[in-house]
Amino acid sequence: MNVETQREKPARIAKGAQAVFRAIDLLKLVGLNHEKGISLASLVAATGLDRATTYRLLSSLVQSGMVARDEAKLYRLGLESMQLGLATMSRVPIMERCRPTMIRIARRTEDTVYLVIRNGDYAHCVHYEQGAFPIKALVLQVGGLRLLGVGSAGTALLSTLTDAELEAFHARHVDELPAERRSLSLLRKHVGHIRQRGYASTDNLVAAGVSGVGMAFQVTPGTYAAISVGAIRSRMDDARRREIAALMKDELQSGGWRMIERLSPLP
Repeated sequence: MNVETQREKPARIAKGAQAVFRAIDLLKLVGLNHEKGISLASLVAATGLDRATTYRLLSSLVQSGMVARDEAKLYRLGLESMQLGLATMSRVPIMERCRPTMIRIARRTEDTVYLVIRNGDYAHCVHYEQGAFPIKALVLQVGGLRLLGVGSAGTALLSTLTDAELEAFHARHVDELPAERRSLSLLRKHVGHIRQRGYASTDNLVAAGVSGVGMAFQVTPGTYAAISVGAIRSRMDDARRREIAALMKDELQSGGWRMIERLSPLP
């Protein structure tokens, strides 16, 4: 290889890497604006790239699942980005801190206890503990990602959305919600009940014959998680649901977690 070729090689690598660096910059900007979404025009203005280049890079990110584009043409992080970001959740402090609490709840209820983290419109299971009861309600695996409003933990997390956020969430995901929650008025009514009593209660929402109780709590300002207890329906009468909810609240408070203040019911 001559000297001229050796000099050209780094230049070619740098030129080829330019698109990667630009895509990473776009991904970072989308991440910073994930909650509300960001438009193509705003991304063009923020990066200084021309519109065609920005759109081409964003289209590649959308195709890969790293970015999602909604009906309003706003960009947010995609499921692949969320999965990458949450891949380390099994070793984050929240799991280590919550595990003793979950073990105690599992021992006292003899049922399965789940820990779920909210990420945007989704709930991500990071850990579960099994109780001693021989029939297990294993309806969610570690690493599983579900839409808010599906499952008792995800439903509890849904109630942490503001009224405006709930309406926007419904518009984005109406076709993905369980049939009984596709009506905005019924969804608002259901969330109102959760806000009043402080916990979510579900039946047959994920699997037939399975019930659950979920309770949300605050990890840091604006960041929420939930624990839930899942069991076969015959073990979940109303009295036991209230007992489990009280147990979860006591354990979370004893662990120093900040509970969600009861919001006003939705009209």
